[in-house]
Amino acid sequence: MKALGLIAEYNPMHFGHTYHIRESQALKKPDVTIVVMSGSVVQRGDFAMHDKWVRTHTALHNGVDLVIELPSFYVLQSADYFAQASVDLLDQLHVSDLVFGSETGDLNPLKSLLALHQTSAFKAAVKAASAEGLSYPDAMVKATQNADLKLGLTPNNILGLGYLKALNALDSQINADTIKRTKRTYYAPLKKFQKIQSATAIRTAINSGQSAASYVPDPLSGVIDTAPTVQLADFYREFSYRLKMVDNAAFKHQFGFAEGLENRFLKAHHHATYFDFLEAVKTPRYTYAHINRAMMHFLLHTPAAFDAFDAPPYIRILGMTKTGQAYLNHVKKDLHLPVYTSAKHGQHPLLDFEIKISQLIATKTNQDFAQKELNPPIRV
Repeated sequence: MKALGLIAEYNPMHFGHTYHIRESQALKKPDVTIVVMSGSVVQRGDFAMHDKWVRTHTALHNGVDLVIELPSFYVLQSADYFAQASVDLLDQLHVSDLVFGSETGDLNPLKSLLALHQTSAFKAAVKAASAEGLSYPDAMVKATQNADLKLGLTPNNILGLGYLKALNALDSQINADTIKRTKRTYYAPLKKFQKIQSATAIRTAINSGQSAASYVPDPLSGVIDTAPTVQLADFYREFSYRLKMVDNAAFKHQFGFAEGLENRFLKAHHHATYFDFLEAVKTPRYTYAHINRAMMHFLLHTPAAFDAFDAPPYIRILGMTKTGQAYLNHVKKDLHLPVYTSAKHGQHPLLDFEIKISQLIATKTNQDFAQKELNPPIRV
């Protein structure tokens, strides 16, 4: 069976995502479509706006056959690590093709960037720019001397570059391809009467009390305006309380802190709001996403020992169609990782971590998401 692999967050799923699914399937004509999806958290350093089961259900009704959860530990890392873990899971599942969206819609400039990034001169230039206090993304831009390639360092192109790096590092047989993202850019504001909107614009609309039902596919359209939502800012009181109770020693066993970031956190502990804290910690070295991810790790008590998990240690199924189940039955004898259909206590520390996150989210939503972690996959 020919398997198409996609990597997504669907936060929330919108018509740009359904376009990506349809175009990728038209390009590759697969027998099955598999998506590796972030679960309760997202890579920019926040909780997913809607729970993973709502997002899985929507994906399965819009062309996806198998939804695999990217463990939250890998989600809450930089783009390269997010990409590496996602590609590793697709490779483990014997996917034949990976198709991702990009601003260019062309692999050639991304391959040129990949070749550049593998040179010792580029690595030295990034290191020098980082030593000047620049964040890694800014250091990468500064180190890219070619003006045309520099223009290609846009958010989705950078993520696509991460996928290519991961495939190269794994020496994977997966064939990579890309399609051009349509109309709306990542940070574009909501534009009425236009079908495809950015996920950021839709989230902003929901947070401001506007209806987003017309901008997302069924069955999400029926629940998006009423489904419980949660974000990191909702937990600032809990975050701030813990920060006031610790000192530098507490960060030795805490994942996500390096280069003195913990000192900036401790100095900013008195700020009353999430946004004030974020601005107090921000420097050219630390992007907002970097700070948000560190805040999430601190709030979640992510242990430094998790760093030993350099690749996803299991395959967790969130949902499947009959086609997806048939594919699993087809490849199961060739899988090298255990397959989990729920997050039972004690199966693996990273699955216990998922339950812990759901327990935390439940405190703000009045829904027993921890119980849902124990349920079998969604079937469509």
